[in-house]
Amino acid sequence: TVSYCCNLFSSIWVFDNKEYDCRAPEDWLALVNAERSPDLNSVPAKALLPPDDEIDSGKMLDPKSSSLGYRWHVVEVLDYSKDKCQYLVQKVHQNSKQTDEEGIHTLNEEHKERKSPGWFLLNVLIAGTNFWVPRIRLMFTAEDPQVFVERIQFALRLRENTEALLLYHLSMDCMPLCSKTPSIDTQSLQRIKRFALSTPGLETCTECLEKEVKLDYECTMNRMLFDKLVMSHPQEFSHITLPHKDPEYVLQEGKTDSFVYICLSQ
Repeated sequence: TVSYCCNLFSSIWVFDNKEYDCRAPEDWLALVNAERSPDLNSVPAKALLPPDDEIDSGKMLDPKSSSLGYRWHVVEVLDYSKDKCQYLVQKVHQNSKQTDEEGIHTLNEEHKERKSPGWFLLNVLIAGTNFWVPRIRLMFTAEDPQVFVERIQFALRLRENTEALLLYHLSMDCMPLCSKTPSIDTQSLQRIKRFALSTPGLETCTECLEKEVKLDYECTMNRMLFDKLVMSHPQEFSHITLPHKDPEYVLQEGKTDSFVYICLSQ
């Protein structure tokens, strides 16, 4: 038995659903002008970014690497790129400093220990590194956090299902077509060719049509064998997820309603 490790390889932003967004990128950036506050020069938000120590090291790191400890950081949204479909954000650091009643700040340890009401502890925002981030890694302060969580969950489920289908179809494509693979019988092939050639213009591609029908039939047989093998050995093929099939309902008794076909040429 060959050991297999199924790791997610697709970026989550590919599966982002823009229907969850309550504002267009231009509308988010326009919030700065709408507030008309002298203290507000950018849109506040939180972004999923790598830690500062990884950035300061100067190493070329893979953004998909699991060794990077991504965290949610307070950021300021500065711009939006239509070409990248990403937002330009600036990491903001909170630095606490102590001031007196006149606004003069001090770093004296003796003053820090004082409990006098004349001293105040202020949080000062310091600008940090800039990043281009996709929308799914950016949560605006003005949006509903529950809707944003639903957005992430939707993208995660879609990525998981998509990659499972890719692995399933890739496994089937790797199955060889040998002499033991069941092939379509001659009578069925001739009947398909007769129905197909009733359409004008297909007489010149009979050979290509016959090859395509044979290949599709053999791939269908391989798919049936592969599904049966996966279901009979679930532990060995635990990394394979069979695609969901909608149940087909067939009437056991009774009759169907008659249909009236109208010819458009009449």
